[in-house]
Amino acid sequence: MKKSKSGGIVKNLILILGAAGILVVLMWGAFVFADRWLHSNAAVSSSDVSASDASSLSTPVSLNENSIEIGKGLSFQLTASGGENIVYRSSDEAIATVDESGLVKGAGVGTCTITADNQNGSTADCTVTVKKTCYLTIDDGPTDCTEDILAVLKEYDVKATFFVVNSLKLPVTKKMQEQGCVVGLHSYSHVFKKCYATYYSYLHGIEMLSEKVEGYTGKHCDLLRFPGGTDTTRCDPLWMRRNLSGAEDLGYRVFDWTATTGDTSERASAAFSLKNVKKTCTEDVEIILMHDRSFNVAALKKIIPYLRERGYIFATLDLYPEKSYTFQPRYNRDHADLPSKSVSITHKTYSIYVGGEILLVARMNPEDSTDFVRWESSDTSIATVSISGNVKALKKGKVDIYAITSSGKRGVCHMTVR
Repeated sequence: MKKSKSGGIVKNLILILGAAGILVVLMWGAFVFADRWLHSNAAVSSSDVSASDASSLSTPVSLNENSIEIGKGLSFQLTASGGENIVYRSSDEAIATVDESGLVKGAGVGTCTITADNQNGSTADCTVTVKKTCYLTIDDGPTDCTEDILAVLKEYDVKATFFVVNSLKLPVTKKMQEQGCVVGLHSYSHVFKKCYATYYSYLHGIEMLSEKVEGYTGKHCDLLRFPGGTDTTRCDPLWMRRNLSGAEDLGYRVFDWTATTGDTSERASAAFSLKNVKKTCTEDVEIILMHDRSFNVAALKKIIPYLRERGYIFATLDLYPEKSYTFQPRYNRDHADLPSKSVSITHKTYSIYVGGEILLVARMNPEDSTDFVRWESSDTSIATVSISGNVKALKKGKVDIYAITSSGKRGVCHMTVR
């Protein structure tokens, strides 16, 4: 029998409506599921953030050290963890100070507390004991007994500063450095008539010695001690003033001493050295002068325990808080600094052949100026010039050689190398 057209339409309509209903139900279910999932995850995320914040807020501050010993004038770096905006403070700044980075500096002998606080009120303490500081310095080596002295220093875990002279034993400076000691420069020749022959001869010798030592240690020395000290009567006072200006221009730190073993005396011995240390080491900070001599091997075995018993810590002069320590030069007693008004060179122009040499001389106005004169070449591939003004011609060309005073005045020699 043939179906009616209207019946088919109704049936199709019912099917369409049923499918649409199912689709609506599915969409509603998906919407509810998504909503619940989002709310559930939002709650977890919020909970996690709160827990993280709470953890951060409750993190206690801590320091890398709970107790330290430093020498007066020396520093130690404290580091703290546990949040941001950590603030450091000292219980007694007369004993130790601390800056915003946690750098502690010994100000006076005694004990105090350094405290670190974070923004949440958490604190951590470090007990700081500031002791007296001894800078042990040993001159006139290296010698045959230098390695014995190094052995004693190693046995007692002490680092010293060695002011060396030109010697066949210079290779031992490498061992000094490897052991944690510091190498300084004393003199190329310790013969006073040679090293102080002219006002530039001392630093000329230091330039040669520096090159030798650097060849063994691989490190440039910037510590310097003048033979006899900066008030020695073996050097013209004006020349010493010029040497001091020159040393500063060349970047050296100059050190004399505050205490001595007196071991250059005719009565020198291990007992004599100890006796003089007891007599002269009386302040909170001491720079002790002794020499690279055989009897001081035994003396050190007495001196080191004695000083430790009296509260000293040993340090090397590269850690000295000031740039230099020198005696008041004798020239200062009667004269003030006298800067040069001008400087000229004996030759305004000069012709020289490749391989030739000439010693130029600088003349300052006034002649008794306390300035030091250093030399420079405008082109070291054509000609070089030493600290004493000695020019070496290397290849054909034109070059200017300058004499420059400590106060900045310049003289020039226009040189042609043929």
